Amino acid sequence: MDSRSFVSLAVGITGMVLGVFAGLDGSVAGVIAGVAALGAGMVGWMIARQVLDTEHQLAVERRQLDSMEQTITAQVQARVTAEESIRNLSAELASTQRSEAERLERVEDQIRDEIRVQTDSKPAVNSVNDVETGLFNEHYFRATTEARVAAARRHLRPVAIILMQVSERGGDDDGELTPASPKIVADYLAATLRESDTACRTSRGLYALVLEDTPENGAVWTVERIRRRLAEEQDNLMMWAGVACYPAHAFEVRDLVAKASEALEAATDWNQDRIEVATSDT
Repeated sequence: MDSRSFVSLAVGITGMVLGVFAGLDGSVAGVIAGVAALGAGMVGWMIARQVLDTEHQLAVERRQLDSMEQTITAQVQARVTAEESIRNLSAELASTQRSEAERLERVEDQIRDEIRVQTDSKPAVNSVNDVETGLFNEHYFRATTEARVAAARRHLRPVAIILMQVSERGGDDDGELTPASPKIVADYLAATLRESDTACRTSRGLYALVLEDTPENGAVWTVERIRRRLAEEQDNLMMWAGVACYPAHAFEVRDLVAKASEALEAATDWNQDRIEVATSDT
């Protein structure tokens, strides 16, 4: 029992006892005073109990409030920590992207230097470019594919390799097919591809594309956009394409190019525009 309740009740009982003793002497007023004292003590006891219950409830609410404040403080601290981690990750990503861009630029410069040494008779810009189209040549395609796949392997990103063949039909549907104008095809490639994509022309007259950070569906859609551009303005041209993606279809560059070549060969079996996607190794 709370001390305040005990004091109130004790005072009331004491007053009652004294009133009873007074009544034994024939004093009615003493009895009345004793009863009044007991009533006052009971009222004081009830008030003290209510005060005690209120204080207990306030203490519970205060503990709940403290707990909520601690939870909010922890959430704010966690948010601040998360934001700091995001800023650090963003800075690391930006640094990695800059380093990767610089590395690729060094690789491209090295490729030009190596090919210039091999040819020893042409300036560097011509040693990596196809003379007819201005696209990169097959040497550059092989080297940049190695670099792109190596970067994709480190950063867990996809790379698409596309081999394309574009031919021109004769005067009728059964007319002989001849290679399409390389300059026309190169112009359509330049108008369709992104700056991060690489377009090359091989020694066999094929067009080799390297699409960075592009999965299978994105590669197919890119080729379809090229096909539509050609069909809208050059209705006498036919296009076949083979698509292979890292890591979906192969992990090594040699296997990746071979897969794209096989897909292209399957596409050329059709007497119409066709895009074939490589099959995965099982």
